[in-house]
Amino acid sequence: MLRWLGWAMLGLLVIAIAAWLLSRFWPLSAAQRQDVRLLEAAHRSEGRNGFALLWTLPFDGLDLAQREAALAEDLQRWQTAPAQASQASVLAARHAPLNPGRSGRCAVGPVGCLAQVRADPQRFADAHAGHADLHERLARMADYDRFDSPFRPSGSELLPLPAYAPLLDGASAQALAYLQGDVAGAIEGSCSAVRFGRRMMRTGSTLVDSMMGAAVVRTHAALLGEMLVEQSPDYALPVPCEAALQPLDANEQSLCQAMQGEFAMNKAAVEASTQTAGSRLLLDRDHTLARIAGNFGWACRPAAATALAADVPLPVSPPLGWDVRCMANPLGCTLSAIAGPSYAPYAARSQDTAAIIRLLGAQRWLRQQPGPAGEALARLPAQWRSHARTPEVSADGRYLQVVRRGPAREGEGPHLSMPLRAD
Repeated sequence: MLRWLGWAMLGLLVIAIAAWLLSRFWPLSAAQRQDVRLLEAAHRSEGRNGFALLWTLPFDGLDLAQREAALAEDLQRWQTAPAQASQASVLAARHAPLNPGRSGRCAVGPVGCLAQVRADPQRFADAHAGHADLHERLARMADYDRFDSPFRPSGSELLPLPAYAPLLDGASAQALAYLQGDVAGAIEGSCSAVRFGRRMMRTGSTLVDSMMGAAVVRTHAALLGEMLVEQSPDYALPVPCEAALQPLDANEQSLCQAMQGEFAMNKAAVEASTQTAGSRLLLDRDHTLARIAGNFGWACRPAAATALAADVPLPVSPPLGWDVRCMANPLGCTLSAIAGPSYAPYAARSQDTAAIIRLLGAQRWLRQQPGPAGEALARLPAQWRSHARTPEVSADGRYLQVVRRGPAREGEGPHLSMPLRAD
């Protein structure tokens, strides 16, 4: 009996080893290899990098050289000891950062930012008191071509991110300037913010960067719609607006570079987790990275560019389930499932940002046409429409709208809209 049990245990061990080897050496699919190649083919955009200004945006009283020096010092600390490095800049120990509160921001909802500021201008004036230098820095953000972070993923440590709250301080400040009589300056300032947001969408290093850029574009485009509808139909836009308000092409809407950044962070964490022999028995680097690449690679596939150009929902890959490779990679399969939530809402937000710019262009065009807006829509130029979402006039005739594709925040309705007449 003991001999039989011994042989049985040996047989089970052989079967387990064979199964582990079969699982470990099971080949990757062609689609998985392609996703890894696409995500590892990251390249930085050309032109002036504005990350130093973005990184130090909350701090007043610094010239560009001081901002770049502070970023270099923070980067050195991160490269030397990422586990001990603070997420905040060294500047915080020497300068009090400006932390704009929510009282200076317009609330999300059916009432536009201009209307909110018009209803309570003193509240917003008080909230923006002392923010003149911040608003000047926000205006300079549009002078840069890209916003590449020099911080590179290191193991499982969280990547340092800029303070994004100051980016949201500009819309109500422009609305306040408009109501105080600086119409041209407010419109030009909002166009500059749109230009900056578009560049951040395309060149940010993470998904958060891209989504913040998109939020800046949507917020200021909506404000522009409110301001421009109060001007005459033939109002001549400031020169910076012409480029800022052109339709977004597929490359500008793409989340590929952002997803390459997300993949790089996951890759660093996986490689840090395979430093010991014990962990390598339960976590296979290549299989894990291939599974994670499936979570992000859809953004870089040719099909994504086609969908963005046509304004149709992107084919976002669902997270992979458990398969034969997971027998030798249980930790990797678990990690890839954690890294693989649904990214479809983020792609939809990017497309909604492009739709807002098209609505703004359609608003300007429609106000210059004779006759009812509903009839003129049949002649709407192709650049201001998409085959998937053709603008329509709301039932009360006050708004031009398309169906929202991304998830609505609390207070938002099912449509993206632009006013067709002033209240």
